[in-house]
Formats: sequence, structure tokens, C-alpha cells
Amino acid sequence: MSPNHDENEIQFEHFFETSRDLLCVLSGDGRLIRTNEAFRSTLGYTESSLAGAELTRLVHPDEAAPLRAFLRPSEGGDASLKLDAGFLHRDLSYRRLLFSLRRVVGDTKVYGTGLEVEAQEPVDEWERRRDLLQKMQATGRVGGWDVDCTTGHQFWTEETYRIHEVPIGFNPNVDNGISFYAPEHQSIITEAFSACAGEGKPYDMELQIVTAKGRRLWVRTAGTAVMENGKVTRVIGAFQDIDDFKRREIEVEEKLSIIAQQRSEIHALSVPVIQVWDDVLALPVVGGLDEARASEITTRLLDAVVATRARFAILDLTGVETVDAGTADRLSGILRAIQLLGAEGLVTGIRPAVAQTFTCLAAGFSGARTLSNLREAINVCMRGSARRADTRQHPPEKRPRVR
Repeated sequence: MSPNHDENEIQFEHFFETSRDLLCVLSGDGRLIRTNEAFRSTLGYTESSLAGAELTRLVHPDEAAPLRAFLRPSEGGDASLKLDAGFLHRDLSYRRLLFSLRRVVGDTKVYGTGLEVEAQEPVDEWERRRDLLQKMQATGRVGGWDVDCTTGHQFWTEETYRIHEVPIGFNPNVDNGISFYAPEHQSIITEAFSACAGEGKPYDMELQIVTAKGRRLWVRTAGTAVMENGKVTRVIGAFQDIDDFKRREIEVEEKLSIIAQQRSEIHALSVPVIQVWDDVLALPVVGGLDEARASEITTRLLDAVVATRARFAILDLTGVETVDAGTADRLSGILRAIQLLGAEGLVTGIRPAVAQTFTCLAAGFSGARTLSNLREAINVCMRGSARRADTRQHPPEKRPRVR
């Protein structure tokens, strides 16, 4: 059964324009009649600029002789030519093309197809670049890897083998690559790689591996997807030994944590709120009292007053040698805050120089009682607590009202 050409006509025009090969049609005297998109884009010309142009004018003068000989009128039969020559680009540079031309009996036209020949570096240049790359990898302790998602085959660079401490002949794949990760990190890398291979999501993480010799190493592993026609075909990535850096970083973080904890403990010691009796708190103030420290003292003391339901709060200023206007105002603020919570504030241990400063500043303690030392203040608080307890046990008798 012969095909129906009317219904199944082959679209040669579409084939001509979409071919990745460089296609052209010449007249018998060697002038361009048609060129496809690949031909024009490779050499940088427009369709109108090439129409009617002599193909020999596009070929490097030193390499055009075989083409001229092929295009001379001949009474022979079929003929073909393979031409490896430089073709003139619109920017006046030459592009190396491998061209095949063919003439058939009974057709006045000449048909050509070509490919651009990629420049090949000399072997010694390639080896030099390879050696340089390997030295860079060894110096930076960073390797590379490549996974073919179709076949599952995996490629490692030499440094990647060294980081895993396996011989160069080791055959890597996705499963045994993941098995090198520390047990607690295997699920993390599995999820990241699957998302990259399946959805194209890149990743960059710091994880631990266990080498073939049993050593735990911190590594930085990164992967990115290579897409073709909207589908992930390969995953490529970098693999770096960061163990020394990571361990130093962890050590620094631990030391900073210890320093922060010590600073917190020292800070707490600098504001010691002491419960000296059931409802009596004492706060020895030592050294200067800037705004930040006054705020911290106020917060800690008020929290303690609420937590212990204290009735008395004693500020002991024995350790304060001098005060200024700002310090005096901050001390008064602390006492006012205590009173607002329903507790009574007492001040002890005022030195003569401090007392004189308060007198000169005309500052006071908002009605708070002052005593010479902490012992006297505690005795006052204890007597006050005792009277309050006695009042609760023996309330005063109600006398009849006199009308």
C-alpha cells in the first residue's frame, strides 16, 4: 500500500529551517539561493544579505581554491566536495566550518551542509589546565561530583575520593555516596538530593561524613540540577572538607557561650537580692550605679518583692563611696518603685561623704527610713513583722460609738 502524499506530505521546509546543521542551496555558478537559520546565525548574516552572494567570497582566500575548482562548469556526473576552511563572519573574524557540497546529475543546483568545528586545545595545554585544577582542588580541599539521573552513574573528582579516603578505583553511586554520611545526617542529605533530582531544588549544607577509615569529618556539600526540556537529567555539585574550620567555629561558639554564662552569673552576683527574713529583702549596692545597672536592680528587686510578698526592702549603701545627681535620682526611683508595690523601703550604710552630697543636692529618699547599718534595719523590720503578727492574732476591741 503506497503512502498518500496529499495527506502525509513531508514538511521539507520545516526540516530545512529547524535543522541544527548549516544548510544552503547554491546556483550552478556558486551563488547562494537559500540558507537556513543555523547557517545565518553561525556566521551572523541576515537572509537578505546572503541572497545572491558568492560562497567563495565567504571562504578564507587561502582555502578557497578547492571550492572554486568544484564550482567550475563540468560535464561530469555526480560530484561532491568536503571542505575544512575558515568562513568569514559578519564581525570579520573567521569561523572554522566543515562543509560538504554535492552536485547531482540533472540538477543545476548545488546542495551544502556544514558543521562548526570547535577549537581544540593542544594536548599539553589541556594537561596543564587539568594539573592546575587538581592542585587548586587539593589546596582548597574541595572536590566535585556529577550524577546522571538516567543511568544513576556517578562521577567523582580526585579530591572527592581523597576526602572520602577511598582509592581512585572506587565505584561511586548515589546509595554508597549517601552511606558515607553520619547516621544522623543521612536522612537530611537524602531528602535534599531527592528534591534536587526530582524538582530541581538546589541545596548547600554543612554535614558530617564518616570516611572509609572511620574518621568523622565536617563537609560542605552543594548540589544543583541540570535541566533539559524541563526535566532534570543530571545533578552536579561541590564537596569540600571544612572540618578544621568547622571545629574551630564550634570551639569559638562554645567559648562564647561559656563567657555569656559567666557574664550572666557575674551580673547576677553584682545585684544580689537576699531574703534575710520571711518578708524582708536586702540589696547591698556596691560601686557605681549607672542607668543600665539601676534598671537591672529595680527589675530584680521588684520581681523579688512580688515573688516573696516582702513587706520590707533594704537598700544597703555601705559599698557606695560617692554619688552624683544621677545616682541620687536613681536610688530615689528604686525606693518609689518599692513603695508602689506596697512594701516599705529602708536605706542603710550611708557614708558621710554620700550624706553630704545628698544635702548639697537637696535630694532625699521619698520618706524612706534611714538607719546606720544593716543590722539595725533588720531589727526594725523584725519588730515591724512581730507587731503585725500580734495585731492579726489579737485585733483591737471595738469600743461602742458615742452618740
